[in-house]
Amino acid sequence: MPDVSWCIKGGSRGYVTTRPLEWPIGKKESGWRLTVATGREFESSVPELKYKKRWLQSLLGWFQPFTWLMRPDDPFFLKSACIHDVLLEDGYRVAFADSQWFEAALSDQADPLKSRLAYMAMRMRHFWR
Repeated sequence: MPDVSWCIKGGSRGYVTTRPLEWPIGKKESGWRLTVATGREFESSVPELKYKKRWLQSLLGWFQPFTWLMRPDDPFFLKSACIHDVLLEDGYRVAFADSQWFEAALSDQADPLKSRLAYMAMRMRHFWR
C-alpha cells in the first residue's frame, strides 16, 4: 500500500495536501522537481467516455468501463491525481500532465494494467469530444 500520509480527504475538491509533496521530473538526477505545497487542494476522478454526437452519447453513455475498474479514492492513484492537477493548473500541456500521472502511478506500484487503461482513457478524451 502506498504512503498517503501527505494528504487527507476533505476540502472543496476532495483532497488536501498536509505536507509538501516532491515529484522528480525527467531522468534521474536531472534536478527538475515539482513541489506541491501544503494545503493544495486536488481531486481524483475516473475518466469517463463522452461522445461528440449527442445521439451516440445517449446510446452508449452507460458504457463506462473505467468506472467499473477504478475508484477515485484508490490510494495507488492519489499522488498521480495531485501531480496531474497541479501541472494542469500551472499551465503545462495536457499530454505532459497525463504522462506524469502515469509515471506517478507506476512509482506507487499501481496495477500496470489499470494504469495503462486509465492513461489511454486520459489521452483519448480529446479524441472523443
